[in-house]
Amino acid sequence: MEDLFSNNKTPFSLFELNNIIKNAISDALPDTYWVMAEIADTKLNQKGHCYLELVEKEDNKTVAQAKANIWAYEYRKLSLKFQTATNESLKPGMKVLLLAAVNFHEVYGLSLNVRDIDPAYTMGEMALKKREVIERLRKEGLIGLNKSLSLPIVPQKIAVISSPTAAGYGDFFGQLDNNPYGYKFIHVLFPALMQGAGAEQSIISALKNVGQKKDRFDVLVIIRGGGSVIDLDCFDSYNLALQIAKFPMPVITGIGHEKDDTVVDMTAHTKMKTPTAVAEFLISGLRSFEETVIGIQNRVVKHTERFIRDENYGLTVLAQRLSFISIQLTASLNTKIDGIEKVLRINVRQFIQKAGSRLDNFEKVVRLLDPVNVLQRGYSITQHKGKILKDASLLCKGDVIVTSLFKGIISSVVENTKEAEEYEQEQAVDLFSGID
Repeated sequence: MEDLFSNNKTPFSLFELNNIIKNAISDALPDTYWVMAEIADTKLNQKGHCYLELVEKEDNKTVAQAKANIWAYEYRKLSLKFQTATNESLKPGMKVLLLAAVNFHEVYGLSLNVRDIDPAYTMGEMALKKREVIERLRKEGLIGLNKSLSLPIVPQKIAVISSPTAAGYGDFFGQLDNNPYGYKFIHVLFPALMQGAGAEQSIISALKNVGQKKDRFDVLVIIRGGGSVIDLDCFDSYNLALQIAKFPMPVITGIGHEKDDTVVDMTAHTKMKTPTAVAEFLISGLRSFEETVIGIQNRVVKHTERFIRDENYGLTVLAQRLSFISIQLTASLNTKIDGIEKVLRINVRQFIQKAGSRLDNFEKVVRLLDPVNVLQRGYSITQHKGKILKDASLLCKGDVIVTSLFKGIISSVVENTKEAEEYEQEQAVDLFSGID
């Protein structure tokens, strides 16, 4: 202080200094300026004044910060304008384009007094962020991942992520349970916040809960009622879209907005516009399956009837052919039998004739071989001791032999015996002697 006064410098009070700053800012920045910023916090007091905390971030680090206010008479006008365009009120996390005057107050310091707001900028920022998320998911191959799962033919066990108080949820299960075909659906609600600051994490938690019970369900349905585009910002989140893309069962969405597809819609297996449309989709799936089964049943019945009819006709034709063939075969066999009978008669007659001739010959032979006839032809039969004698060497001198002739019997006493060769030689000698 002594140095300050020794240099003849008069000190300022804080109010005086702030007043100098106020006047300097007022002189340097007399106009209004369009300012881009992100809302970090909002407060609305009882008098209707709105107070904002504005920030600017780079790489998730705050590089600038300022307070802003919208006086009640301006706020009523600007909030209506913003809500009409976006169907949403100002809230933390939004990027906004504000027309503001720079003020400096001796007590409250620097602030921006908001005079106007451009809703299109906020919506454009969201669209840009959405495109960046989509491009990232596309590069990572996640856009069609959940679509590669097979949707069950009859999806009747349904896990539902929604808010239990949402009108869309009531519309969904009302449509599902009161379907005109009487189909039975099992649907289990996994409650979650569907909008607001905590919606993203709430839905991800519900997804994890469903994933732990995945074997109990056929499909997962995510539904909510209608709302503004900004209301849908959590459904454009990369983290939520990632969870949907990698979910182990088909995901069907009915986010409830007619015009805009969210990133979650793009990564889900099937997207429908509304919860009611999701219910109709599930009902139509069962109806289509039933019609397919009925169609198959009708075709089976028709094919069976046609087959039976064709087979009956074939059997009738076959029976007629068999009857005709049997008649022909019978006639042919009768002809063959008649021919065989004639041949047999001829052959039997010839056989009998030949057999008769053979019997006659046998009879002649028998007669020729009859001992009586043999004896009649000059032969005789010699017996010794009751046995027919065939070998003269068996006899001895003095043996009595009996010779049977055709007429009569001769008893002889053996004087001597000779061999056949010896006898033949003597006969030959006698023959030659006679010749001399």
